[in-house]
Order: sequence, then structure tokens, then C-alpha cells
Amino acid sequence: MPATPDNPCGHLPGPYFESDDHRFRLYQGDCLELMPKMPEASFDVIFADPPYFLSNDGITCHAGRMVSVNKGRWDKSQGPVLDHEFCMAWLAECRRLLKPTGSLWVSGTMHIIHSVGYAMQRLGMKLLNDITWVKPNPPPNLACRYFTHATETILWARKDEKARHKFNYALMKHLNGDKQMKSVWELPPPSRDEKVFGKHPTQKPVALLERIIAASTDENDLVLDPFSGSGTTGIAAARSGRAFLGVDLREEFLRLAVFRYQGVPQADSPQRILAAVRMHAGSPPALADLAESLDITPRQGRYYREAAAFLGFLDRGPDEFRLTEAGRCLCVAPQGAAEDLLAGAIRANGLVRQAERLAARASADRAREVVAGLLARCTALAWSTCLRRAGTILTWAAWARERNAAGIEIA
Repeated sequence: MPATPDNPCGHLPGPYFESDDHRFRLYQGDCLELMPKMPEASFDVIFADPPYFLSNDGITCHAGRMVSVNKGRWDKSQGPVLDHEFCMAWLAECRRLLKPTGSLWVSGTMHIIHSVGYAMQRLGMKLLNDITWVKPNPPPNLACRYFTHATETILWARKDEKARHKFNYALMKHLNGDKQMKSVWELPPPSRDEKVFGKHPTQKPVALLERIIAASTDENDLVLDPFSGSGTTGIAAARSGRAFLGVDLREEFLRLAVFRYQGVPQADSPQRILAAVRMHAGSPPALADLAESLDITPRQGRYYREAAAFLGFLDRGPDEFRLTEAGRCLCVAPQGAAEDLLAGAIRANGLVRQAERLAARASADRAREVVAGLLARCTALAWSTCLRRAGTILTWAAWARERNAAGIEIA
């Protein structure tokens, strides 16, 4: 049976994360193992940002500093033959999963994009466009032996020659000042606001994915990203009223995607966060038991558990939350020392720090609006929810400041 926003999963195992409305799902695993378990002709659009195989022990410039280009073992080349076989394998699955009216977008640099295009043609797909994404102010070329790398290519293809893909031409023309949109897009890389929950080494800007999704899908369509990373495709899909399914191998990136989707969990009492962590010292408690102990509803209990994960004291397991090393320290510390550790985690959180900077020159009401604006730019939350979550961030920051003002040194 074809997938729908309510049933896109086929024979997949349980998700790493699933939203309450079932429209945002993340799975941990190798896409070549998980995609064959998904029903054929399930997705309206697929966006893929595969490994570029750039991690070759070279150097580049980042923020004015010389840094290594190595991103991880997942980005190491196995040689042109094996790299191309990898492209053929995952692209074949993408083609199988596309609906007849669906289309596939793949981003890449020269290191991989030519292999992707050749694989698409070998699989019988119809190439529609090669989009040139121009990045303003790219990092300089340190070797001074090449032109500065300032673009990436995005190939857009449909399932086969005879298929009729979806293209919202009028909308694209409207967004371009009533002129036909060209295949050269100048968009800045992700801003600092898009990285306040953490960073991914190949993160794409939300604006890029919003344009892709707007061009080739309608509201309530289903979007797949087989290399979802920090979840940018999912954020863009959710903000556009589309359903999303993402796959990634690395738990650290899936965790980041969850934080970006949720924003800050609505958990205003730091003392309750501490109590929620301490309840995991033995066997992880059932949500109902945790809520009863904290004298809150199960929904609020879930928020406090997620807040503890957001601050680094719990990890999301396949079936339950589990203590991190910081969480274990919190559990064995005396009450005062445990509160110091919690305050330190709050003050060390990048989002809290940025919220404090934004709010430093504003009144309380204005500070809440400013922080809510930050959340609106980097999450999929509605404005009313952003305002509530902004209040949570500022409450945490004020509590941590009070402990610091009382003479407690917070790292």
C-alpha cells in the first residue's frame, strides 16, 4: 500500500523520533538498508544531500582559520568505481520510491555530482535542470592554485522520460518578481540562527530547501530525505505544511534534528528538570509515573524529559530515554551541587547564550518577542508556540543567573 502522511513507513522499524501528528518522522540507520523496506511509489519529492567524498585530509578556510576538510568516515572516498556503485544503489531506491508525478533533487559538488547525473541517466530518469547555487562570500582558496569554490550543483530529475512531474511554475515566477526563475540561485549559507541548536558540517540553508519544496510539491505532500543530517529538509517541509520522513546513520545528527524541530521543550521549572533526571537513576520510569511524581500531566512530563535531553542529561534511546554521563553526575551529586551542574548546563547552552545576548538591551516583553523571533527563524514552530518557548528559555536563564549572583561560579 502506498505511504501517506499517516502511513509512510511500510515495514520500517520503530522511528527514532515521531511528532504527535505523525507528520515528522526520523529513522536511524543506513538508507540502503531502510529504503527497501518502504512501499513503492510513496513519496512526492525526495531531496538528497549525499556524502560528497571530500574528506581527503586537505585543508580549507572557516571563519578566517585554516581547518581540516575531514568530516568523518562517512565522507571518505572509496575510489571512483565504488563511489559510483554507491550512487547507483541509493538512486535506484529513490526512483522506486517516487510517485509517478514525483521528482528527485540531489545536491553536490564536482566531487560527486557528475557520478550522480550519470547514474540518473543509467537508471532511466529524466534530467530536468541543473541548479547552480551561488554562495556569496565563499571562503578563500588557501592553495591559490584554483578558482575559489563558490557554488554547488543541484540536479533535478523525474522518475522517467514519460512521467509528468509537478512544477509550481506560477509560484516560482511570482517569487521572482513576476519573471521566470532562472537556474542560478544566489542564497547565503545557513545563518548563525540556524545553528543555535548545534552544527552539521554540510548543513544547507532552510531557504534553499523551502524553495525546492515549494517548486515541486503541494501542501500535505510527502517528502523524503535519505541523508537527513541535521533535519533542514524536515524543518522546511514542516514550515511549508508538508509531511516528512528522514533517515540518518548518526545519532548526534538525529538528536540535533529533533531539537531543531521541537525548539525548546515547554518546561519552565529547572527544579522539575532536575527531578526528572534523577528519576532515571534506576530503571527509566514510565511517563505516567514520572508525571505523577512531578505532580504534572503526562504531556508536561514528556516536555520535562525532553528538556533534560536538550540540556544533555538524557539521551533518546530506541525505546526509552537513558542517562548520559552528565546525567549520572547529576543523579549522584548532593542537591546543591546538582543544581549547580544544571545551572552550568543552562548557561553553556548556545541557544540560551544567544537569547541572553538578544534580550540584554530589551524590556522583558520585548526580550520575549526577540527570542521568539529567533526560534521562528530556526524551527518549525508556530508563533504562539515560539512565544511560550521563549518564555521558557528566559526563565531558565534567569534562574541560572540568580544562582550565579548568589556566589556560585558556573562554568
